[in-house]
Amino acid sequence: MTDVVRVGPLDRRYLLTVPPGGGAGRPVVVFLHGTGGTAEWADAETGWSAAAAEQEFVLAVPEALPPDVRKPPKFLTNPPRWNDGSTRDGDTLHTNADDVGFLRAVVVDVLARTGGDRRRVYLSGFSNGAGMAFRFAAEAAEVVAAVAPVAGHCWTPATPARPVPTLYVVGTADPLIPLRGGPVRQPWGGKLATRPAVRATLEVWAGKIGCGADSVVASEAGGVREEVFPGGVEFRAVFVAGLGHHWPGGQGRLDRRFGGEPAGPLDANGVIGEFFRRHTL
Repeated sequence: MTDVVRVGPLDRRYLLTVPPGGGAGRPVVVFLHGTGGTAEWADAETGWSAAAAEQEFVLAVPEALPPDVRKPPKFLTNPPRWNDGSTRDGDTLHTNADDVGFLRAVVVDVLARTGGDRRRVYLSGFSNGAGMAFRFAAEAAEVVAAVAPVAGHCWTPATPARPVPTLYVVGTADPLIPLRGGPVRQPWGGKLATRPAVRATLEVWAGKIGCGADSVVASEAGGVREEVFPGGVEFRAVFVAGLGHHWPGGQGRLDRRFGGEPAGPLDANGVIGEFFRRHTL
């Protein structure tokens, strides 16, 4: 079902999925789409609503605003995107939306409607949604028990008020989030943008949550390498061999001309769900 919350002068929407047994006392997972996505497209692409039924959690998929809210959203020319801190005034894709406030309102609304467990609220996001997941964890650490950003960067200068358990996932062949960083040609206007190395994002976030910057390989098999950053809170990074800019285990519908290959030996929904179940506020 679609629900609406009021944030400032705007009505903003999110999709709500409640497991067959009802939401009372259940965990709540909030999932954030990438630039140009919609809540419906993202849910179909990732299969999160099916996972919600299978794993018995409440799912909320909020929808971002386009840079020009006066015009209809369009993937290439007016793409919905989160204010994750990666752009500035004057940038083509910049938005001043109060997305931290919006996501806080979504969590409050979901808990009120479903009776979900406020101590087990989790946040995941893909691409620009991953950047927003980092930002929300940094600015609203008291709301989320754990986060799982996928294929994105941490752009926020903020530091969480408490260390937030984190699982990060990325493909080794992602052309938009290259492991070594460097120039990337974006689909939106074909402009070149410089991206940091993934390792730089991991090290920055490790510092923010009190973990060491030098990770240790925990496992490597079947094209999946998992690294652990030592510290007082769980922080893991998972690298999926050959995967482009796609949701691991998803439908792979993003155009391969700029998303690369969707193949990858990982079911992100299952891995993220297992990680979330280990953490409670």
